[in-house]
Amino acid sequence: MKLGALIGVGNTASVYEWGSTEVIKLFHDCFDAASEAGKEARNAEIVDGLNVRTPRFSGLVEHEGKPGLVYERIEGKTMLRQIESTAESIDYHAKLMAQLQFELHQVRVRNDSNLKKELENRLNWTEELNDGEKRQIRAILASLPEGNALCHYDFHPDNIILSPNGPVIIDWMNVLIGDPAADVARSSMILQSTDLPSNAPEWLANGWLSNREYRVWFYEQYWREYQTLSGMLLSDVEQWMVPTIAARIIEVDRVSRGRYLENMRSRLAR
Repeated sequence: MKLGALIGVGNTASVYEWGSTEVIKLFHDCFDAASEAGKEARNAEIVDGLNVRTPRFSGLVEHEGKPGLVYERIEGKTMLRQIESTAESIDYHAKLMAQLQFELHQVRVRNDSNLKKELENRLNWTEELNDGEKRQIRAILASLPEGNALCHYDFHPDNIILSPNGPVIIDWMNVLIGDPAADVARSSMILQSTDLPSNAPEWLANGWLSNREYRVWFYEQYWREYQTLSGMLLSDVEQWMVPTIAARIIEVDRVSRGRYLENMRSRLAR
């Protein structure tokens, strides 16, 4: 089948129209493209059977030598691109994000908990951490709860499509099973960072995302709503922050790594 119009470009893949009712997520050329595509396909098959707000998964294919994943096409823009630079809009969408994440965390799966193991694996791959720091972080991880909730682990406004039929959650590459507080810690870290999406259009990068006050307001409203729904304490989230930030280091560019290292080390020193 011939590729349709380009819908979006991410760090690891581009998304195109695929026929009249589907899209294909086509992975960029890199040494681990096939492995990453296979990982996401396995995750998509698991999520597909859990009755959550996600596009229907149609399978793993190859197109012109590149691995691709075929999904149901969802009409609409992501939440990130619908938030306006007003307190009302930020308040509404932040609360909606919290509600959707809390809904996900009510899903219990039969698969074994694997979130802590994944974070430890990422520590092993992070050259910027010295052996002493890795030992400290492993000790912190060992003390944290396993959990058995469905954790998206990349839950932020650009991974939520606001379709005419309601919100739909996309990009399940990182899905893990574990403690809901770990998933909230990951989202909180992303929301509080100064990073901008690599593919953010100019109007968005120069809009509410570049306004620190708006970003802080979004995070505060998100956390307040999640806390109200769940009864979770801020200390439950904070205890996950050091391993969460440490695991993030290998995901960002070298310029950003220094900021995450500084943040993590200041927390370790407390």
